[in-house]
Amino acid sequence: MRLKVALIVIAALLLGDASAAVGQTRGLPALAPPPTVYSVPTPTPVPPPVNPGPATVPPAGLTPLLTEPGPIYPRPKRALPGYASPQLPGPVGQQNTQAYRNNLLGQQWQHERNGVSPGSERSREIQQQLNQPSSR
Repeated sequence: MRLKVALIVIAALLLGDASAAVGQTRGLPALAPPPTVYSVPTPTPVPPPVNPGPATVPPAGLTPLLTEPGPIYPRPKRALPGYASPQLPGPVGQQNTQAYRNNLLGQQWQHERNGVSPGSERSREIQQQLNQPSSR
């Protein structure tokens, strides 16, 4: 029986210590260490390059590519074409008149293709303009 009492006392002591430890953790939380802030290190400055001085001329001298501006050899002359330039079909005014007439004929053809009546107002205007003697 003494053994049972001794075990109960030991168990009570162990439970008491455990409950005290739990009570301590339930209080204020322990502070975590501050976060680590990483900053990129500044590179060390590099001195500017040293001027090596004037360039030395090779014993054979500089090539003409470096000393003379422009092409080394003269450019060959272009041969003129062996044919005459194309002649325009007529004076500019005549070309404009023909272009206007072709445009009117195209409009008339488009009206006929779309099924517009030849008696419509626009079709009559086109026909009148085509029939004028100055438009030919």
